[in-house]
Order: sequence, then structure tokens, then C-alpha cells
Amino acid sequence: MKNSFSTPQPVKISLFFALSLLLAAPAIATQAVYSAQAETRYIDRSKGERNKAYPVREYKTAHSQTQSGNTDGPLLWRIEHPNSVAGDIRSSYIFGTIHIDDKRVMAIPGSITRRLSSVDTLMLELELNANGSVDILRKMLFTDGRSLPQVIGEEPFNRVTEALLDTGNQLSIEVLSVLKPWAAMLLLIRPVNNSGTFLDKKLATLARNAKVRVQGLETVDEQLSVFDDIPIADQIGLLNSALESLAEKDQAYQQLIDAYLSGSLETLVQVSASQQPKDDRLARLIRQKLISERNQKMFERMQTRLQAGNTFIAVGALHLPGEQGLLQQLQQAGYRLTRIAETE
Repeated sequence: MKNSFSTPQPVKISLFFALSLLLAAPAIATQAVYSAQAETRYIDRSKGERNKAYPVREYKTAHSQTQSGNTDGPLLWRIEHPNSVAGDIRSSYIFGTIHIDDKRVMAIPGSITRRLSSVDTLMLELELNANGSVDILRKMLFTDGRSLPQVIGEEPFNRVTEALLDTGNQLSIEVLSVLKPWAAMLLLIRPVNNSGTFLDKKLATLARNAKVRVQGLETVDEQLSVFDDIPIADQIGLLNSALESLAEKDQAYQQLIDAYLSGSLETLVQVSASQQPKDDRLARLIRQKLISERNQKMFERMQTRLQAGNTFIAVGALHLPGEQGLLQQLQQAGYRLTRIAETE
């Protein structure tokens, strides 16, 4: 794995493709739709689902060599508790993932598997239990009598239908017609997944095989409410932007994977942020909901396990860098972070 990553031309990649580095739920969204199409008649349309906004605390800016120094190997850091000098609290770990099934990504290095098999608990973004698909399906579909063609118009709906067919989706018209705009967007931009699994899911399997407890930092409802709480007009804007980005989809994902495998957080941020939605307000809204608010929530929820030690945390890689990133928050809370090389 090389220490640097460069491209001869400015990277053309949409913020939407960076969802593979931020949300685990979309990685199984299509499977949820396909596996549960026959169950859609049981959805209770009388129940609305919305979450309250989570308060975000601002943090001071501080440069961190931990984030930009060593780039040899996977995005893996050792977390030492401030009181661990006494030897009574074992080290924990944090690992940045990408929610896809690319063979190179799925070839998990020994530096990760050794530590994962030795801890007490694995904390993922989602617990990835058997009920996840049903929960995802419920969030993706209108449950109040509305339909996608009614909300976006017949002509745009036909464009979405054709685009989904072109990208390999074979959804029934019954399911497609009740997708929420953000759900249609996720299905349009998702990378092809031929294995039915992805990196986080493989980590969970390895942990369970080693008798390691698996916990989730978020629920499916919370993850998908990131989009569900966005006003319909903005959801339609996201869907339109996704349609415009489809031509560069394959190239964009390849650049994203290469950046991830480079082991450089700086490169990963550069690639994922090089092309934002044209609407600056919408771009800021998505960054706030996808990154800032969720980083604060995950940071607070991992504290109980970090106080106990011997925990392996695996979250989308874009949750790690930045002023409000998890690495920065951990350091500001007094934890000592050390990048672990692939050979360690």
C-alpha cells in the first residue's frame, strides 16, 4: 500500500458517492428492497417517523499529526485511555471503513484481524442484525399515501425509472412508485454489490466467530433519518443531482477506492470533497447531517466502552478527520492516539 495518492486531473466525484464512507445502511438498502417487496402490503401507512435533531457541540481547531502523519497501512489507530499508564485499562482501536465489497478492501490485513479477535467488543455504525432489512425498507418507502411520481412529477419519475434500469436495478413498479426521493437517490448511486456483503459486515462476522460482542453506535432509523428529516424539496434536489452524476459514477467510485487504499486521510478528504452539489446551502446541510451531528453522537456513545477499554471501533473513514472528526475529539478528550502500520 503506497503512502501517497495523486491524480493527473482534478477529481470529479460527487458528495453522494462519499456515502460509502459515511453510512452503512445504504450498503444493504437494495437488498432490503428486493428481499421484502412481497411484504410491502403490511406496512402501516398511518405511522409517521421522524427524529429530533441532535445537538452539536463546537470544538476548537487543533492540528493533529495523528491524522496526517504515517500513511502506511490501513486507517487504524490505537486508543490509549488517559489513565492507562497504570496498566488497568487495555488499549482500544478505531478503524476507518468503506461500506463496499471491493476485493481489495475486503482483504482485511492481519494488523486488523489480530486486534479484532483479541478485544471484548466491536462497535460498528450499525449492529447489522437480522431485523435491519425490514427497518430499512420501512424508512425508504412513503407510508402516508404519497407516491414518488406524485411528489416529483411523471416525467422525472420516468427518468428515475429508466436510470434505475440502466444501473441494473429490477425493482417492481409497485415498490419504485412509493420510494421516497432520497431512497431513489441512494439506489441510483449505490456501487454494484455482487457478494451480498461489505467490509463492515465481514468485520462483524469475524468478531462473532471470535466470540467478540458486537454493538451498534447508531440505529437504522437514526442513520436513514439523516435523509428523512430533509424537506421534500431538498430531497428532490438531491435526487436530481444524483441523476446528473450518473455518467461519472464508475470512475468516481474507483477514485474513491484508490484514495481509501492509499491510507491517506488527507487524500480521502480531498477526493470526497472535490465536487459538491451546486447548491451550497444543500451541500452544507448534508455535511452537517452526515458528518458533524453524527460524529458528536457516535463520540458520546462510544465513551462507555472506551472507559472500559479493549474495544474495536469501526466506522466510515470520513468520520475520522477534520476539526469535528472522531480522531480530533478523542485527542481533545485526553486519549492518546497512535497510527498502526500494516506490519505491526
